[in-house]
Amino acid sequence: MIRLALITSFILFSIRYRVAPWRFFQLNQDYFNESKGIFSKLELDSVIPLCWRLHQQVDDGVSVPESYPVFVKPEWGQNSYAVSRADSAHTLHDIRQRNRTIKAVFLIQEAASGRREFEIFYLRSAERFDMYSILSITETINVSGELYPVNSVHNPLTEYRDMTAGVSAEGMKRIWSYLESIGRFRIARVGIRADSLQAILDGKFQVVEINIFLPMPLMLLDKKVGWKEKYQFIFTSMSAAARMVMTLPSRHHDKRIFFRKVRAHYRVKS
Repeated sequence: MIRLALITSFILFSIRYRVAPWRFFQLNQDYFNESKGIFSKLELDSVIPLCWRLHQQVDDGVSVPESYPVFVKPEWGQNSYAVSRADSAHTLHDIRQRNRTIKAVFLIQEAASGRREFEIFYLRSAERFDMYSILSITETINVSGELYPVNSVHNPLTEYRDMTAGVSAEGMKRIWSYLESIGRFRIARVGIRADSLQAILDGKFQVVEINIFLPMPLMLLDKKVGWKEKYQFIFTSMSAAARMVMTLPSRHHDKRIFFRKVRAHYRVKS
């Protein structure tokens, strides 16, 4: 229902603003690697300032991590497909054996030190690119009690809690100033780990993942947020997204993204 509401609302606002709905997929085309046909996680990692960046490298199948746990993940994927955690050399060996059957490049990423996981969704302002029109903060909670779970919308043990209302206007500006230094994305969901919400405000966090293809605002999955509030958020954000599409340059420069991303996704998912 949520995905359907997002898609329907965006199409309606696209009609209102006279933009082609499929141009949504070009919002972050500057970061699309045409030769690989993906938004490379390794390349996105390079835009993260060193103070928030986790060590990440291509898994060559033989290198030994300095410490455990580590996460093994495809260079591109969605919803945590094919993402695994290795707590030991033995586990890493088993993961590598399994990944040989998947036609994708895999990365090894060190585990973040923060105890809690957050997802920050934003849309830039179509009127002022240095400002945001939408900014929401959601905590990702795993009821298993594990310190380093592999969270996903498909993991039944993963829950979401909207934290946006607990951040002051000044705090939101501070968080936005951090996001401004992590790439120039038009729309994104930035996954981070930190010890607390205050730690994020203090700039003490690490970036785990950046989703810039179809980043769902995860506050919509908070069961305690009412449907009226969710639909209001959907309409506001999809209106902002349609206006952002209006700022894209000529279609002559559009990259063919959608179907290439779908192919890459199903290679990993299979």
